Amino acid sequence: MTMKARIAAGCLAMLAAAAGPADAQACSRIFWNSNDQAKVVARTMDLFMSDAARIVATPRGIARVSDTGDGKPLAWTARYGALVVTAFGIATSDGLNEKGLSANVLYLDKTVYETRDGRPGLANALWAQYVLDNFATVQEVLDGLKAVQIVSVAAGGQEWPVHLSVADASGDSAVVEFVDGKMVVHHGREFTVMTNEPPLDWQLVNLKRYRTFGGTEVMPGDIDPASRFVRASSYLAMLPKPQSLVDAVAGVYSIARNVAVPPGAVDTSGQEDVSDTWDTLWTSVADITNGVYYFQSMRAPDLYWVDLSKLDLGEGAPVRGFDAYAAGLDGDVTGRLAAP
Repeated sequence: MTMKARIAAGCLAMLAAAAGPADAQACSRIFWNSNDQAKVVARTMDLFMSDAARIVATPRGIARVSDTGDGKPLAWTARYGALVVTAFGIATSDGLNEKGLSANVLYLDKTVYETRDGRPGLANALWAQYVLDNFATVQEVLDGLKAVQIVSVAAGGQEWPVHLSVADASGDSAVVEFVDGKMVVHHGREFTVMTNEPPLDWQLVNLKRYRTFGGTEVMPGDIDPASRFVRASSYLAMLPKPQSLVDAVAGVYSIARNVAVPPGAVDTSGQEDVSDTWDTLWTSVADITNGVYYFQSMRAPDLYWVDLSKLDLGEGAPVRGFDAYAAGLDGDVTGRLAAP
């Protein structure tokens, strides 16, 4: 196992040891692709401990190896530059590349990955980085994933289950999950919201119980992932036509704030298997159309952003970044990215 793989396993082991089998990461993703101003994706990151998040610009031409410890590593060289959010110094949880592809990794309890076969292994911690490095559209992502196999690193006797959402500049979208050992793909512009467990098939059926979607039940207000899914989907359907780019960004951001989890919040949904009652650490909005990535720590009052058009993402450019939680970040911070 390579040093990077050992670091990844160590990070996941710390999570498993601290959280225990019933504890988990929870997040929400909202894609507004039906307005005429911009295609914008918002997401929240909810976790019980700091993710040591960094904002990192990764140029074209970076050579990477994902060694899953089974002798079948996946190696690639980045075709595209990207701006990403890293976690624990090894994983990529979110990002936007220079072609307008957005990727978000969220927790999905009871994920069961495929039985290992002869395909090169891609560690789930690098799933988002791989698609941002290599693909420009959602369809390219889905085609490319057929040639690799997502592998979870076992840590502390616990798997680290995640699912992936991707969106592109055309408004196309997909959610990729692993259910009962099989890859399940939901592909189409209509797949705009993702939270956590249960899987998306269940969430879409459950949605029909609520008034906005033809049912009789009122919108739920608790922090359970099913409730957040209903709330995000309902408010997304209600957003008025934006009159400006600012309206588009602010609209999707307002929904992300609505489904964020305040510090100390308790899940009152009554669900027997509650595994995601962790605070929101940060919220991001990716303006896919204009190549701007917005970020706000939930422990700071200020929103800041990076403009990808101002970055040198060419081959040979250095990897640059900064602590996502650093004090004094406000407005356009593109110039704050620095080489280590």
